[in-house]
Amino acid sequence: QLAKDLGVGDRVVFAGFVPTPELVEHYRVADAYVMPSQEGFGIVYLEAMACGKPVLSGDSDGSADPLQDGQLGWQVPYRDPDAVAAACIEILKGEDQRCDGQWLREQSLGLFSKEALTKQLKELLDTA
Repeated sequence: QLAKDLGVGDRVVFAGFVPTPELVEHYRVADAYVMPSQEGFGIVYLEAMACGKPVLSGDSDGSADPLQDGQLGWQVPYRDPDAVAAACIEILKGEDQRCDGQWLREQSLGLFSKEALTKQLKELLDTA
């Protein structure tokens, strides 16, 4: 209702639960993935980045971990609507490298693909 009251209901989608087979299509049509929340490690951020979409997370919990201290996305205080709005405007301008879908996909897969994680685990086990 809030989106409608603010006159942006035709441009904002609250999809609710999306079945796994439909996720890529939802990411494909999105401008960005914005979830300034408090939760554990955020797999959804990795999914969005792998689809080349810029991401925004909160800055005080595990959900920010995939963003590599802001190198791969925007981290804002999750209870600061002005910071969220400013970051969204920056994302929509598309001038930041973190908005380059191909670069973002390469970076996120380079750090979090099955191969990259297997290599990191092997290195940890070899030094244990």
